Amino acid sequence: MTLLLASVLSLAFPLVVKYLLDAAFEQHNRQLLDRIALGLLLLFATTAVLNYIQTYYLSATGERAVAGIRRELFAKLLEMPPGFFADRRTGELTSRLTVDIGLLQGILSHQLAEFTRQILALVGGIVVLTWMQPVLMLTALGVVPVVATSAIFFGRRLKKMTTSVQDQLADATAVAEEAFGQIRVVQGFAQEPHERGRFGIRIGRLVTASLHRARVRATFFGVITFTTFAAVTAVLWMGGRLVLDGDLTSGDMVAFLLYTVSIAAAFGALASFFSAYQEALGAAERVFDMLETTPSIADPANPVALQKRIQGEVVFDRVTFAYRADADGPTIDDLSLTIHPGEVVAVVGASGAGKTTLASLLPRFWDVDAGAIRLDGIDIRDLRLADLREAIGIVPQEPALFSGTVRENIAYARPDASAEDVEAAARVAHAHEFIVQLPEGYETVVGERGVKLSGGQRQRVAIARAVLKDPAVLVLDEATSSLDNESERLVEAALETLLVGRSTLIIAHRLSTVQRADRLVVMDAGRIVEEGTHAELLRRGGVYAKLFQMQWRDGGDLAVALAAMRI
Repeated sequence: MTLLLASVLSLAFPLVVKYLLDAAFEQHNRQLLDRIALGLLLLFATTAVLNYIQTYYLSATGERAVAGIRRELFAKLLEMPPGFFADRRTGELTSRLTVDIGLLQGILSHQLAEFTRQILALVGGIVVLTWMQPVLMLTALGVVPVVATSAIFFGRRLKKMTTSVQDQLADATAVAEEAFGQIRVVQGFAQEPHERGRFGIRIGRLVTASLHRARVRATFFGVITFTTFAAVTAVLWMGGRLVLDGDLTSGDMVAFLLYTVSIAAAFGALASFFSAYQEALGAAERVFDMLETTPSIADPANPVALQKRIQGEVVFDRVTFAYRADADGPTIDDLSLTIHPGEVVAVVGASGAGKTTLASLLPRFWDVDAGAIRLDGIDIRDLRLADLREAIGIVPQEPALFSGTVRENIAYARPDASAEDVEAAARVAHAHEFIVQLPEGYETVVGERGVKLSGGQRQRVAIARAVLKDPAVLVLDEATSSLDNESERLVEAALETLLVGRSTLIIAHRLSTVQRADRLVVMDAGRIVEEGTHAELLRRGGVYAKLFQMQWRDGGDLAVALAAMRI
């Protein structure tokens, strides 16, 4: 409403000027001139207030709409399985979330308000001019076909070029984010010049695409500027002849000129908006395509509820899985394995045997191609993802910490946990001892990915997080393989407490971890080649026994020994 009122008052301005000039030059009436001037000031003041109100509220509405889209896109990305992110670079997704939506933000916040204002100015100006002088109005409208044709022609090209610019920008962002994420590797190998070169090439491509778009945009605006002012010139020429013939007063001529300039300005503003709209349209298509993407792994239509007290029986029933349909062979090949409630099962094997893949299938980071995985007798594909993953705790080889405080990282498993619960979990994980020595204790900020903590400290924080979660099923993915002896001793002590009463799948490299297990499984090429307890496998004198002897003699790693044996 305020936008409509402001536009109506703006349209009244040329008419007031007409009466002011006629009062001065035609009627020579000083009092009328003074009253009209005061009325003009009042008109400007009212218009200013209305413009403030409508600009603020339209911008606020646009900002909220963009924030909603950004939240929705972020939520959609969080639903995507790891395979989705494996096929895309993080920098590219970040660019969609920030830069692409930023283009929409400009359209929905202030440009939408400006577009509405210019439309009202254009339509209102045409109506008033048609009422005042139809002949001159037809002269002014002669520019419309040229403007419309130019907008369609250049708009399509701008949309295509903007998509190219956004692609190049996303590529450059991905390179920068990758370099920052691996800054220790970059600096450790003194590859700063190489990374500068990689980034420079991407930026060069971005500049080339941007300049190409700028040339098209400049040509578009040049055409619009010439045609609109050509129309103004034609109106001035014809209006001047009407004044000379006595068919128009000087006030009529000035009012008509002001309306014509207003219409020309509206055409220019709409052309600018159309250019920005075409650029934003390419970004919008990418954003909404992502919003409409259906996750390959999602909740079932009719999920089965888990019992409140989960027993923790895990069954891999003839499971087959490959990451790609065109792979040479499956990563997991017709594998069957049962983990009984409270049992600790360790899986060993050479690198590439499928150990970590087996662990990743359990929380449905990927879905099996054949066979089934069951938790307490229920196919995990029939469970809600949240229910399934709440029942499983994972301690990875490289613990993933966020850039917040130590307390926030531990409480990530249960954000509503009390300070006492967090500290209790840290004590179980043997993390409390080093945490209290930190500058701010539990409130110490650990930095991105926990960079301010040592490897052993990060791992103990990750274990504390798993303790706080209190899962029925635990997955330890080589949780001690990259630690020094002292850190390993502390982590092992923490794991001793964590494993009690939980069904546990251990992906193991070191004998200290293997010997803790109730049962050992040796994998090769996605299959189980040996299975039994540590003592049974030693007595059997097979692959594991030879592996044990090699590692005991050389102090080596299980994976290295297995690879050397080529099981």
